[in-house]
Formats: sequence, structure tokens, C-alpha cells
Amino acid sequence: MSSPNILLIVLDSVRAKNVELYGHHRETTPFLSAYADDATMYRQARAPGIHSVASHASLWTGAAVAEHGVTRHADRVRQGTTIWTELAEAGYQTGIFTVNSVVAHASNLAEPFDHVVSDEVSDSAEKPFSDAHGPTDTAAHEGITGNLVRSLRDDAPIKSLLNAVDHLYRKQRSRLETGPDSEALVEQFLEWQAEVTEPWAACLNLMDAHFPYEPAEGYDRWGDDMLRSLHSEFDKPPANEFIQGRPWWQLEAFENLYDGAILELDAHLERIVSGLKRAGVHDDTLVVITSDHGEGFGEISRITGETRMIDHSWGIHEVITHVPLVVKYPGQNDAVTIDEPATLTQFPDTVRAALDRACSHRSFVPDKPVVVSSQRLLQEHDDVFNGSNEPVTAYYGPWRAVYEQTDDGDVVKYATHGDDLLTLRIRDAQDAIPVDGTDSGTVNRIFDALEPANLREDSGTVSTETEDRLAELGYLR
Repeated sequence: MSSPNILLIVLDSVRAKNVELYGHHRETTPFLSAYADDATMYRQARAPGIHSVASHASLWTGAAVAEHGVTRHADRVRQGTTIWTELAEAGYQTGIFTVNSVVAHASNLAEPFDHVVSDEVSDSAEKPFSDAHGPTDTAAHEGITGNLVRSLRDDAPIKSLLNAVDHLYRKQRSRLETGPDSEALVEQFLEWQAEVTEPWAACLNLMDAHFPYEPAEGYDRWGDDMLRSLHSEFDKPPANEFIQGRPWWQLEAFENLYDGAILELDAHLERIVSGLKRAGVHDDTLVVITSDHGEGFGEISRITGETRMIDHSWGIHEVITHVPLVVKYPGQNDAVTIDEPATLTQFPDTVRAALDRACSHRSFVPDKPVVVSSQRLLQEHDDVFNGSNEPVTAYYGPWRAVYEQTDDGDVVKYATHGDDLLTLRIRDAQDAIPVDGTDSGTVNRIFDALEPANLREDSGTVSTETEDRLAELGYLR
């Protein structure tokens, strides 16, 4: 019997709360709901972290974020330690298809793959006049005015101004060089898998539900012209915009656009699965459909009572940690629902079981408590609060959570943020109830038992162009 193919589909920024299959009131995922009739649905799956780099590192290595320590955009996973390397050594052709700048450019998460399909980022670090100031000579992002001031103060102001003009031209040219959209990524994946002769293992990271929320026409069922106009006015990442005074109702309203983006992702899922079925390889493929983290639309942290969730910048609110997880195991043709806490860190073990033809529907359920953590907000990002009345300390990390199942079947979340404590009883993605009598003992005990896994190399550097791309996607810088 030949080895099964492996397909990981990451619906970036999709939270379980807004997925129809998980009780959302809108039909955002009609295909995924139907697909689950022949697959395994994990009702209580959690992302290990709240950012792409942290969660993908856990998916790659099987380690919790507190164990691998890969939390910043430029952090690097030690090569030879990922499940993709194992698969390559086992004779698999590996491929990744994504325009996620964190995965493809800032970190080294794409390095283990034989085949990489992503967008191109032009490098504007070079300058025509090396003896004069240029915009990339400083780590700070000062904008046109700041660069003008520096240029005029330079010993060679004319050359410095010309460096600034050249940088702006390169930057604008880079923005005009549009990369593949999700539809193109899907097509290139299907073409690639049809051409490889060995068993294949691939990851598709699709960014439609990530900020900016811009569903294509035909999927934007719940937005309107006013929302699209408000959304187009962003000139800073959403965290800056709302912390510094943009009305919170606008962020809450953008959830209508977000739902349309999820509906568009659902259509991409249908194209992927249909393509695999036409190729005759779907039945013997391990298909894992999930998200690296959720998204916040102004929800207030129940731990602090004041920290508001904006995209996925900080916190461990359920809208950020509770993610969809639907798995079609090789040869599976019946529906299974798993109610126990599950974690994406089990992906490597699930793949290994698939290779051994020893898959279990509980493969994403660990034999220990599920943990989630984040260090954000970092003190170096304090400038997001300039001109704001928000209490910055309410946003600092670390944030930690532990999930366990009770005897009556519900899931309990123990969470800490400094001296702030919280216990939640969670029935599903729509229903979580605070419980009295919280103490930090459970969280401290379990996190204290975690040990560094020696999976991180020294951090690299992130180019100015990649930083600009990340800022356009809403990341703090």
C-alpha cells in the first residue's frame, strides 16, 4: 500500500465562532459543513499561539509556543526539526503555497519545503548614493516627513533626498507587483500535485480572512458600501486606529466583511477538494483544515475586564484561540465529532500516525492539558498607545491558558494575565461562562513543567519591504 498524501490547509485568521459548522448564525461555510459529514470535526480545538509565526512553528514542530520560543516575525525554526523535513527524508515531495509574509519572508518557515509558491518582495535597501542618508538606514519607520527632515540635516542633503525618492519608487513598484491570490494558489497547488510522482505533502495558507477584510464580489453578502468605504480609510494598522480613537462600533461592524471573506475561503476549499477528487487522490490523502488563530472585533478580555481584542495583536480571548479543525483521514467516509480539547501541536504526530496507517480520530487530542500562550504586547510596541487613554499595562504579555475537560463533558479554561485570573466553562464556540473560585495554581504548575525544546535559531533580519507588507496586513511595527 502506497504512502498517503498529506495536505494542511490553514485558513489564516478564521475563528471558530464565525464558522457555520461551529454554530455561527450565518451560512459562512456551506461546503465545510457538508464536508464534515465524511470527516472528523473537533469542537474544542485551540491554536497554540495567537500569531502566524508562533502557531505555524508549533504546527511544524509539535512543540507548544512556550517550548519552542518562536514568537517574533524574524525568529527562525532550527532546520531539521520540522515534520516537513521528516516527510522529505521519507521520500515525500513537499510544497508550500502562501502569500503570508510572516511565513514566506520574515521567518524561515518556508525553508523546509522543496517547492515554494509565494509573492515577490522587492528589496529597496540599496540606495544610489551610499555616502548619504537613506530611509532604510534607520530601524524606525518615520514616513515621508521624517525622512525629509533627516535628508535636510544630512551632510549631503541633495543626495539624501534622491535616495528617499529612489526608495519611494522601489516601494511603490513593489506594491504594484501583485502576487498570486488564493484562487491562483489553489490552481498552482493542484497543478503541482498532479505533476509530482512521489507521495506529496503540502501546506496551503490562505489569507482571505486576514485584515484587510476584502471579500470578492459575490461573497460580500453582509457588507455594504458604507462599510467598504470606512474600511478603505485605514492608513495605519487596526490596532493603532482603534486604540488611538477610531470608534469601536466600526471594528465591530467590520465583522460583516469578515464573514464574507470566510464564505470566499469556503469556496476555495471546495475547489481544492474537487480537484483532488478529480485527480483520484482525495480518498488516500490526510486533509487537515484549520486556522492558525482567530480574530478580534473589539471583544473585551474577560481576564482584565478592559483589554479589547483587535485583530490578533494580544490576549488569549476565545475569539482568538478557538479555531476550526476538520480532518479527513485516509479512507474515512463517516462523520465523527470529538468533544475533548484538541491542539494543533498534534499535527506532526497525526502525520506520523497516517504514515504508519495507524490514525485515530483522537489524534489531535493530547495526553496532557492543552496550552495556549502569547508574550504580546511587547513593550517595544508602546507607541501604539501614543495619544490614547487606554491603559497600556492591560495589554502587556504574557498571557497563558490551560484547557481541560470536566467529568460532565464541558471544557474548562484556566487563564492568567499577571495577577489577573479567570476560569471559563466552555460548551462550544458560542458559549463560555465565567466560573467563580479561580486560582493560578493550575496554569503555573503546567507551564512550569514545560521545558525549552531547543527548536529556535538566532533570529534573522526582516527587510524594510517585508515590514511594510506586514504593516499593511495590520501588524504592529
